[in-house]
Amino acid sequence: MLKVLLAGAALATLSIAPVLAEEKPNFVVVLADDVSWSSFGCVDSGLYTRTPNIDKLATQGVRFTNFSCSGAMCCPTRHELYTGLLPPSSGVYANGNGPAGDYKNMVNYLGNLGYNVGLTGKIHFTSKSPFPKVSGFTEGANEKAPTWELSGVKQFIETSQAEDKPFCMVIASVHAHHPWTIGDVSNFPLDKIVVPPNMVDGPITRECLAKHAAEVEELDNQVGATMKLLDEMKLKDNTVLIFLSEQGTAMPNGKYSIYDYGTKALCLVRWPGKIKPAVTDAVAMYCDIAPTLVDMAGGEVPDVDGSSLFPVLKGETSDHREHAYLVHQYGGYTQRAIRNKEYKLIWSPKQENDYYLDVMMGSRHGKLFAQSWIEWLGKAKTDPDAQAKIDRVVKHPEFELYNIKNDPWELDNLASNPEYSQKVEEMHAQLKADMETLNDSFSTEDPKQAKKAKKESAEEKGVADKKTARKKKKNNK
Repeated sequence: MLKVLLAGAALATLSIAPVLAEEKPNFVVVLADDVSWSSFGCVDSGLYTRTPNIDKLATQGVRFTNFSCSGAMCCPTRHELYTGLLPPSSGVYANGNGPAGDYKNMVNYLGNLGYNVGLTGKIHFTSKSPFPKVSGFTEGANEKAPTWELSGVKQFIETSQAEDKPFCMVIASVHAHHPWTIGDVSNFPLDKIVVPPNMVDGPITRECLAKHAAEVEELDNQVGATMKLLDEMKLKDNTVLIFLSEQGTAMPNGKYSIYDYGTKALCLVRWPGKIKPAVTDAVAMYCDIAPTLVDMAGGEVPDVDGSSLFPVLKGETSDHREHAYLVHQYGGYTQRAIRNKEYKLIWSPKQENDYYLDVMMGSRHGKLFAQSWIEWLGKAKTDPDAQAKIDRVVKHPEFELYNIKNDPWELDNLASNPEYSQKVEEMHAQLKADMETLNDSFSTEDPKQAKKAKKESAEEKGVADKKTARKKKKNNK
């Protein structure tokens, strides 16, 4: 009996022994900032781009063609990425929202598996377990002269190697976030710019797209430098390199939008010798990334809204989730949508106001993309097509159905076509079921305004309490 117990103890010891660093993959996640799926040569969008390094990476790994963020804003996207939770679970529906609780994230999940975890660049993520900061990339997205370099990343990797630990390094770029001041815009002459069909063509719009493209080219340089560093440090073969484009470009129907120009993203995953280069149409989301890293690292996949993409990456299946779940809840306007491999249904309940975003449509703003909206309004006075494109941004029927395979810019709403009535009914039922499962509901509350009102209410209460205390003190005398 003693021998059996000792043998069992020995086996238990072996089963929980830590895996050496060389037996676990390292992770490097390069995250863009405000870049739509259409901004890269590898996706063949027909737009004018210069992204040779990202295009090269696409040939070396798995490229997802149906990858989405749940909400097209920085804060929700990053919370979804790092925690594996959708907005109804985390409470982070929009910029200005804080999380509803303290949730585990990559720092916890991978740290518990023996990883050193770090982040350089933009954070936009609130947690009691924040990413340890690594020097190198500018944190502030609105700076006119953001800088970047990889010596801090290299030092972080060397420290991990010295400690015999695998690492997870997030390189969070601020490109191509406005103000679009970086990059060589002369590489993108205005006459070569291809204006997407969902936009009104004009010189300011073309200038916006050219300056954004120049920033994307600088982002591409960062990806190239990262790939070069991994080669020089001989880490390429045991490092999973992931590129993510965040949410869409800060232009109408992009960022702050539930359309694909806002919510669809580029996702590339490379692991030489372990996953074969491929293009997959599996439906996936940002919330699937954290579980995937844990799975690749040999850990127990956490119980979150996302699930591991490892079977897809290994080529075992081309199916992952039935559909993506999308939200817009910002600026006093609310929408929900689901998106599968072929169709997308948008549900916009009847609301008091049209869709409006002061930051993008307010004439008092000097931001370039706000100036493009003013240009659109001017053209719409004499151009019915321009007016139709403006109406598409601000006025929404209750239901919109798009065949995203044949209509990637979502220009032909099929919801009122009798031939698609059953499809609308089916997807609407699926969407309602998702909302019920996630305990999600429509809300027109603007998080920034709610936060401001809460602060003002607290200040008013403080003043009232002081007056009451003074009155009570006077009466006691």
